[in-house]
Amino acid sequence: MFNLGAIETHQLLNKINENILIANEEYKIVFINDCAKKLLARIGPYVGINNPEEFIGRNLGEFHGSRQQKILVEGNFPHSARITFFNKFSAEIMVDRLTDIEGKESGFILTWKDVTEFEETLEENRKQLQILDMPVIPLSVDSAVLVPVMGKLTEDRLALLGEKILSHSAQQGNQFVIFDFTGVADELDASIAFHLQQVINALKLMGVQSIYVGIRPEMAKSIVLNGLHVEVPTFNTFVHGIRYVWKETGFELVKIEE
Repeated sequence: MFNLGAIETHQLLNKINENILIANEEYKIVFINDCAKKLLARIGPYVGINNPEEFIGRNLGEFHGSRQQKILVEGNFPHSARITFFNKFSAEIMVDRLTDIEGKESGFILTWKDVTEFEETLEENRKQLQILDMPVIPLSVDSAVLVPVMGKLTEDRLALLGEKILSHSAQQGNQFVIFDFTGVADELDASIAFHLQQVINALKLMGVQSIYVGIRPEMAKSIVLNGLHVEVPTFNTFVHGIRYVWKETGFELVKIEE
């Protein structure tokens, strides 16, 4: 029968491409494999540790919240969770009990899967999608743009919209912004209306007039029921809205006779 000695076990754990830590019954770290040392080299400076070897002997409680500490004491094993360190590093952890050959509990083994980069990529993709889902479309009248507003309105989306349209207006010298709500079927609550009004007020200070078109029945009903005020020109369709812009700027649609 093949038996693993201490040296062979040590080498085996270092060959595994997972972040592995082992703690004793007092929750003190007694082993870190080579893969985990690379991760701890990044995390260490946040707790004043520059050498990963210095984590040996440190208590697991220093790096886990009270909930995780309670799980170590009382929890059912194996236990998995997603945790965040220092509001920067994200990890999926798995904790299990270790027992000796006699079945006596002798410590804990933890595996950390670093998902920080994955979550950062997801966040960046989310931001890019938000930018793309609220385009600023130039119109035939150079001083006017169309902003189709689609999907569920949230404070984050409106904040992003505000930054985008204010920047665009400053660069292009817009005089009119037509907000088309045809793609929004949700009700408009007071909080969302307030943030939307902030965008309108900021545009007004820049000399830009906002126009609402395509407000759906559900949205119109919620505006009335909540006693909200819409202090901009509103039109049923984009066609009516652009005609208003033509009138204000002195343009006229003329059919060319052949």
